[in-house]
Amino acid sequence: MNNKKKRIQSIDLLRGLIIVIMALDHTRAFWGLTPFSPTDLSQTDTGWFLTRWVTHFCAPLFVFLSGMSAFLYLQKCGSKAQLRNFLLSRGLWIVFLEITLINFSWQFAFNAIFVQVLWIIGWSMVILSLLIYLPRYLILVFSVLVIALHNGLNDLWMAEHIGKTTWSFLHTQGWMPIGNNGFGIFVMYPLIPWFAVMALGYSLGNWYLLSESSRFQYLCFAGISSILLFLLLRIFVGYGDPIIWQATEPNSFLLLLKTTKYPPSLQFLLMTIGPGLIALALLEKTQQIIEKNNIYQWILVFGKVPMFFYLLHVPLINLSAQMYTWLRFGEAINFNMVPSNHWPTAYSPNLLIVYLAWLMILFVLYFPCRKFSQYKQKNKNAWLSYF
Repeated sequence: MNNKKKRIQSIDLLRGLIIVIMALDHTRAFWGLTPFSPTDLSQTDTGWFLTRWVTHFCAPLFVFLSGMSAFLYLQKCGSKAQLRNFLLSRGLWIVFLEITLINFSWQFAFNAIFVQVLWIIGWSMVILSLLIYLPRYLILVFSVLVIALHNGLNDLWMAEHIGKTTWSFLHTQGWMPIGNNGFGIFVMYPLIPWFAVMALGYSLGNWYLLSESSRFQYLCFAGISSILLFLLLRIFVGYGDPIIWQATEPNSFLLLLKTTKYPPSLQFLLMTIGPGLIALALLEKTQQIIEKNNIYQWILVFGKVPMFFYLLHVPLINLSAQMYTWLRFGEAINFNMVPSNHWPTAYSPNLLIVYLAWLMILFVLYFPCRKFSQYKQKNKNAWLSYF
């Protein structure tokens, strides 16, 4: 029982770390939006680049851990039918939240529908609810092939033959207008290969049935191998990402890290999931040493109620940023939705303000998240599992 508890806590802790880093990215989007992309090496600096780059770990690791958690749920309930129903219902619920409450939270309006990370998590759960009936090794092979080969797809050819709209939902970002009033859907997170990332997590979930020493070896080996394969592809081969690295380019080290997220390339996933696997191993190995640390306990709280945190943090960041701009510049501006030529003339992006606002957001959200986590532990209502 203790071993099982430790395993679950290590996953929750990594998920909590992801949540904390994710909040940094969203705080930056409202409190420190720049007129240039933070990863545009021709305009950005190291601070803005790394602040954005570190948040790249969030989506792939959260999707991957969702797959692992699905496998552990199966071990708990012992029924694939029950797991199927849970994945199907929870996936559709998450999709509903994405296109309703979450979209409103980002805009405080419905000027458009942004298809983002919750969308692909929800639909990946729906797909996984079908894949679980396959042998686990087939799920593993299928997910690895999708992740490894999707960069070889010809997006132009596919869009021409199956339709631009359909292919935008599947593999490319795209804007789809609805009517003539400027409303539409912007696909930020296409489905391929995200569903395969979740399936990969599910197929590797059986590592948590092994002994702690064996699991540590598997996680470290897979993580180190992923990083080495990333470096091999990035430096020597050139496959697995549209952005080619060249040692002679300015900021060549930052360019080494600049991989493609939309859709996530093979190199992007190797670069993010690899360190995540090592982190899982190390967090479990050092759990007894760090579990009495207050920061550990704070992060663990966030990891236990990720959906609850997500529903709260976006409107809080949005509202606080608008209050800040009203107090500072005399007008409330939702920077994330307003073109730069409409920003207050006195505004300039400040990375220090971003980090201070981020810490403030985490401090405020800790207390309701802790209360809700305690409530979930005391009450076993089925609906609580959807948050």
